[in-house]
Amino acid sequence: MDGFVSIWDIETRALLRWFGGHVKAVTSVSWSPHGRYLASASLDWNVNVWDLANGSGRRARTLRFDCPLASVSFSPTSSRQLLVTTATKQAYLVTFPTTGSAEPVVTLLPADDVSAACFSRDGSCIVAGTTRGALAVFNTDGASINQPMPVGPAAIRQLAFDRTGRHLVVNMNDRTIRTLTASGSPPSFAARHKFQDLVGRTPWDGVSFSSDSEYVLGGAAHSTAHKMYVWDRDSGVLVKILEGPREPLATACWHPARRVIASACTSGDIYLWKTPSTEIWSAYAPGFEELEENVEYEEREDEFDLADIDARRAADTSEAPVDIFSTGPGQRAVVSAANRARLPSSLSPGAERLDEDDTDTAFFIPPILDDAIES
Repeated sequence: MDGFVSIWDIETRALLRWFGGHVKAVTSVSWSPHGRYLASASLDWNVNVWDLANGSGRRARTLRFDCPLASVSFSPTSSRQLLVTTATKQAYLVTFPTTGSAEPVVTLLPADDVSAACFSRDGSCIVAGTTRGALAVFNTDGASINQPMPVGPAAIRQLAFDRTGRHLVVNMNDRTIRTLTASGSPPSFAARHKFQDLVGRTPWDGVSFSSDSEYVLGGAAHSTAHKMYVWDRDSGVLVKILEGPREPLATACWHPARRVIASACTSGDIYLWKTPSTEIWSAYAPGFEELEENVEYEEREDEFDLADIDARRAADTSEAPVDIFSTGPGQRAVVSAANRARLPSSLSPGAERLDEDDTDTAFFIPPILDDAIES
């Protein structure tokens, strides 16, 4: 609520970056496709784009709007496009030019009362939800593609695609979460399941799919509880209810590649949830046996006798497998940069690629060692 943006390492729990570019509460953040840029939207009417490629990072751009902002999101295929929704129920598509000195092109989507919007997984179109409970599809030029499709009787609060782009989850003001299947290009939608709390009539804050698209997550908007519900996407059955501290939940999100859930409280704390992993020791020691209870171990007669090191080394050498095919020392396998897995790009083959484009799959945010030493 103080207008700061912080980046944390989920493995080491270390604070990597800390930006103070807003004067009011931050309402939304979004990563560029490969993580070089971070966009933040705030109630101070500004969108800041942070470039993390150099040192501690810098503010690359600031976009000024004429009202408080509700959300911001990068295109999943390009760092040159942003989708912004405002508190006044409008949606804007921001396109950055190929030259750094030119001004970005801001296009207002021709739809009334847009309460939520998101890119499709391939970045080719935009799906917008309205306060009338309908979905509208636009191309990346801002033109409408089809007529709005009714989904429910209430306003749409949040939209999210799964990793495949074939499923869409919709959070609505009638306290229900709906899943739809998407097919074709531009996508058309068909209703699949509807999730709701029939007993407590719980409203929802934060919906998403699991990394494998098999489960749907919904954060419960309780005033005195911190709960998240997990449903099976295919059958619609409630699988698990996760209960945390007695703090109101602000939002929740599933990790895009891991079995990890992040939930944020209204106090500003963030909690990470993960599935307990079972240790399989037999994978490291084939002779390992798991015991139900303690037993007295009976050692062999010569188990702890001192052995001749030279004799043991000679025995190990004689038992080692012999490679009769190789004719020289082993060579390391080399993976060329062309074979790296890359996300699809919205740039045409002949388009000019600039240094500020987020196209490096190997980009990562290094920790600032000077700050760590001083602290």
